Amino acid sequence: MRKRVNRRDVMRWAAGVAISGPAWAQSQEPLKLFGVTVPQPLVDKVKAKIGPLNLLDIVTEILALERQANAKGLPYSPLDAIKPPPLVAVEGSFYESAVPRLVSLIDRSEGRDPETAEKAGALLADVNATQHVVPDALKPVPLRLSTARDFASLKDEYARLFKTAEVRTQHKDAVAWQAAMVAQSRLRYETVGKDVQVPWFFIGAIHGLEASFNFRAHLHNGDFPLKQRTRQVPAGHPTVWLPPDDWESSAKDAMKLLGFAGKSDWSLERTLYRLEAYNGFGYRKQLVPSPYLWGYSNHYDAGKFVADGKWSPTAKSRQCGAAVVIRALVDAGTVSFG
Repeated sequence: MRKRVNRRDVMRWAAGVAISGPAWAQSQEPLKLFGVTVPQPLVDKVKAKIGPLNLLDIVTEILALERQANAKGLPYSPLDAIKPPPLVAVEGSFYESAVPRLVSLIDRSEGRDPETAEKAGALLADVNATQHVVPDALKPVPLRLSTARDFASLKDEYARLFKTAEVRTQHKDAVAWQAAMVAQSRLRYETVGKDVQVPWFFIGAIHGLEASFNFRAHLHNGDFPLKQRTRQVPAGHPTVWLPPDDWESSAKDAMKLLGFAGKSDWSLERTLYRLEAYNGFGYRKQLVPSPYLWGYSNHYDAGKFVADGKWSPTAKSRQCGAAVVIRALVDAGTVSFG
């Protein structure tokens, strides 16, 4: 026999879930309530209202703290003489109703019950966060990106960007993996680097961007297989091939072709300049830090050249930037600049 669902229970459930955490929202399983599958339109409506703060949980905790304060005989606050609005877990009224009760709890327990005061203070901070907006005067000033292309004009900017780069939270695992991959393949990169006088980590960073670390493809552009010359730009490389047909030989050809071989200055700033110059300075015209360097970091959010070289302000690069990988290697003590 099919269970009968009380409409009031469904609406109470909907109100509660609408302000609960995001984990449930990410579920792809059919949602059931009291054994009955909830209609998808209601599920979608509830998901659309989900916020970062579980208001029902906070209301429950406030009521529990008030009961504990009464049970402990904590004196009432003078603030209690002013009756606050009813405590409700409704977004529009929640702040106004919760703040007076939490402030009163802190006033009652301060100096008498530090544990209760601390819990009330933590809840009050959460409630405050629902309304707090960072003043314009305290907001970070956007980085001013130079449109120059010469090294002298960009040197200080590279140092500043590198120093202030932070990996975005959602990309931390990916960056850690990229850095580990470069470090793990160090001997192969060093074999190439010693012959062409290019730092191993520079080769590794390009390998990740141009070939996704594929040692069975050409470093120039990721073309596969190694037993054939490159087909994409730059096509027909290495010009002397078969034999050899190994990755190291192809990588040496790429470093020479791209003009990186035999350089003496490999300071941090010069390294980043060469990486950006190789990929192109087009992003500077758009006043967007190049994702080729800064992808996965706080310096890059969106903007990308898509098909046919067209600029899209909303498209996003999905690759980890070379500077971000190098910064991870520096932070790990694997790479250092004099």
